[in-house]
Amino acid sequence: MINWIIMIFFQLYSLGYLNFEQIFTTNLLMLLICRGLYIGAYYFNYYKDFNKELEEGKKLFTKNEIINFTLKQVSIILIGIVLSPIAVFISFYSLLMTTNYLKHISKNIRFKYIDKIAKLFNILIPLGGIIWFLFIEVNYYSIAAVGISLLAYFHYGLKISNLSLSKLITKYDKRWLNKFPRPVKAASLILLIAIPSTILTITLVYAPTTKKTYMVEMRDGVKLATDLYFSPGSFGTPKPVVMVRTPYGKSGWAADLALQYYTTQEYHAVVQDLRGTHDSEGGSQFLLFKDSYLDGVDTINWILDQSWCNGKIASAGPSALCINQYFYAGMAPEGLVAQQLWFGTPELYDHAIYQGSYHKSSVETWIQDNAPNNWKYQIETLLSFSNPKDETLYNSTSLSIPIGPVYSNVSVAGIHVGGWYDHFLQGTIDGYIGYDDYGALSAQGKQRLIMGPWTHVNLFDSVKQGELSYPKNSIGFNLALNWEMAVFDYALLGKSTNWNRERVAYYLMGDVDTPSDDWNYWRYAYDWPLDHVDDKWYFTSTSGLINSTLPSINKNFSYLYDPRDPVPNLGGQNQPFDLAGPMDQRSTESRPDVLIFESTALPESVETVGRIFGNLFVTSNCTDTDFTVKLTDVYPDGRSMLITDGSLTVRSRNNYTSEGFMSGNQTDVYELFVDLWSTAYVFAQGHKIRIAISSSNYPRFAANPNTGAPLAYSYLNYNIANNTLLVGPDYPSCIVLPRLVNMSSTHTSY
Repeated sequence: MINWIIMIFFQLYSLGYLNFEQIFTTNLLMLLICRGLYIGAYYFNYYKDFNKELEEGKKLFTKNEIINFTLKQVSIILIGIVLSPIAVFISFYSLLMTTNYLKHISKNIRFKYIDKIAKLFNILIPLGGIIWFLFIEVNYYSIAAVGISLLAYFHYGLKISNLSLSKLITKYDKRWLNKFPRPVKAASLILLIAIPSTILTITLVYAPTTKKTYMVEMRDGVKLATDLYFSPGSFGTPKPVVMVRTPYGKSGWAADLALQYYTTQEYHAVVQDLRGTHDSEGGSQFLLFKDSYLDGVDTINWILDQSWCNGKIASAGPSALCINQYFYAGMAPEGLVAQQLWFGTPELYDHAIYQGSYHKSSVETWIQDNAPNNWKYQIETLLSFSNPKDETLYNSTSLSIPIGPVYSNVSVAGIHVGGWYDHFLQGTIDGYIGYDDYGALSAQGKQRLIMGPWTHVNLFDSVKQGELSYPKNSIGFNLALNWEMAVFDYALLGKSTNWNRERVAYYLMGDVDTPSDDWNYWRYAYDWPLDHVDDKWYFTSTSGLINSTLPSINKNFSYLYDPRDPVPNLGGQNQPFDLAGPMDQRSTESRPDVLIFESTALPESVETVGRIFGNLFVTSNCTDTDFTVKLTDVYPDGRSMLITDGSLTVRSRNNYTSEGFMSGNQTDVYELFVDLWSTAYVFAQGHKIRIAISSSNYPRFAANPNTGAPLAYSYLNYNIANNTLLVGPDYPSCIVLPRLVNMSSTHTSY
C-alpha cells in the first residue's frame, strides 16, 4: 500500500500537480472558506424545525451523525487539497450548494432578498470560475472541474438540498454504501483519510520548496546569484542554514544536494553561483576562487541578517564546492560553525595546480569547461606567476601562508572525506590535520576524516574504481552521511556527540581477487597521521627492490626523454574527465624511457599506511626536467596495478618561491624527494612491489620541454633530455614506504 501511494505521489509530482505552497496555501484556504460556508448553511438550514418535522426539544443530529459528518468533511478537505482541480471542483460544488440552502433559509425567515442574491450567485459562481481559469489564470483542468461541479450540482446536489431533514435522513439511509457491513464502511473512510494524508505528508517532507532568488552584493559591488530554499513546513521560521557555493550552476546538482540532504533535515538551504559563473556577476577579468575568501564571508554576513536564520550556519559541497569553503573558513566569519568538506583541498597551488609538477589536464580542462568566456586569461594568469607565494592569488587560496585566510582562524567542526585515488587526496588529509591541529580551540578535536578506495566523489554506490572492483563494504556513502549528521547535529542543533572516540576511518586496500580478513576493510583511529616508521626500499643495480638494506653495487640508469613523445597517463589520482583510479600500467612500463625496479615475490604480505616519497639521486644534461615515480602492485597474473604516483619539476625541488635550475653537467648529482602523497595498502603474499621511474606522465602532468622556459600550457621549443638515476651505496635511491608501529591505535569496528 505504501509503495503504491508513493508511486502515486511521484507520478503526480513529476506531472507538476503537487506543489507545497499550492497545497497548503491556495488549495487549503479555498476549501476551508468554501466548505465552511457550505457547512454553516447546511446546519443553519436544518437547525430549527421550520417545517415542524421535529418534536419540541429533540436534538437535530445524534452524536454518531455528527461524528460521521465531521469525518466526511475532513476526508473531503484532505482529498481536495492534494490536487488543485479537485479543490476547485469541491469548492465550486460547495458554493452552489450553499446558495441553494440560502434560498431555503430565506423562505423560512421571510428574507426574500437573500433568495435573489442566492439565485444571482448560482449564475455568477460558475461564470466567474470559467472567466478566471480561462482568461486570468489559465487552467483547463480547473475549467473542467467547474463544469463537473455544475453537472454534479444539477444531477445530485440540487435535489439533496431541496429535501426536508426527515427526507434527507431517509435518503441517506438508502444510499448504496449503507448496504455494506460496518467494517467495510469504516475501512473506506480510513482510506479516504489515509491516502491523501500520506500523500500530503510525503509532499511536506520530500517536495522541494519554491526557491527565492536574490542578487547578493559583495563588498566590491559585484552581485552573486543566490537561491534560498526553506525547510518544508517551516514557513520561513528561523532555523540553521546550510550554504552551498558552486561554479557548476546553482540550479543543477548543487540544488539537489541541498534539497535532498539538508532541507529534509529541517535546515534552510542557500545555494549560490560563484563569482563570474552562471547567473553571478564577475566580469571578464575574474579568477576562479581568488575572491572566495571574501565572497564567502560577505554571503555569511548577509545570511545572518535574514529573519529566517537563527544565527548558525554550515557549509557543504564536494570538489570545487569544497575548495572555496576552506578559504572563507580561514577568515573566521561569525556564524559559521560546521563544514562538510568532501574531496577538496585548502592549498590550491600545492595540490590542485601542482603536485611537484603542473597538473595540466586537470587545470586546463576544468577551467575551459567552467570559465568558457575567459579560460585563456585564467590559465595564463595562473602560469605567469614566477613567484606565486608573493601574489594575492596564492595567498587567498592557501591556509598555510600567514597572509589572508589561515588555519588559526578556523573555528568550525568539520567532516573531511576523500579517496585514495582522488585528485585532491592529500588536500583532504592536510585539511583535516590543519583544522584539527592548528585551528582555533573550537575546531581542535572537532574534526572527522574518512578516506576510502575511491576516485573523485565516487563513494555513493559503485564498487568499481578504475579497473578494479572492491568489495561492497567499500561503498562509503552511509558512513560519510552518518558522520556528517553527527557533526552538523552537534554544531547546528546542540546535540551531544562523542569526540573522544575514533574520529578517523580509512579503508585498507589490497588484492581484490583474493578475499582476506587482512585487507579490503575499514579501520578506525583517533587521529591522523598514525604512528609509523619509514621503511626504505632501495633500488639495486639489477633493477631489484630491497627493504632496509643498502645495495652493495653502484650503477647508473640512463634514458632519453623526448617531450614530443611523453609517457601517456593511465589512470591514477585524476579528475573524472580523465582516466582515473587503479589501472594496469604494463603498456607504459615497456617503453625505453621508463625504468623498472621490482621486488621478488613477497614471502609475506607488506602493509604501508601513510605518506610515500621517492628519494632519487639524478643527473641530467638539461637545466630543467621532470622525474616521475609510480608505485604499483604486481599481481601473480602479471598485472601492474597503480597505487599512487608523483612527479617533480626539478627547478621547483626546493619550493615555488625560487627556481633551482640544474647545471646541465651530468657530473653534478641532485637529490630529489618526489611526493607520491598517501595511501593505505597491503601487498599480498606472492605479489611484487614495483616502481616505475620516468620523466613524463602526460597529460596528468605537463610535458616539460627541458628548456627552463616559464611554465606554459603549450611550448614551441624543446630539448631532448638525457636523464640518469643513480643507485647503490653512494647514491641510495629508494622509495619510502611508511609502516605502522602502534597497531593498538587502530580498530576494525566503530
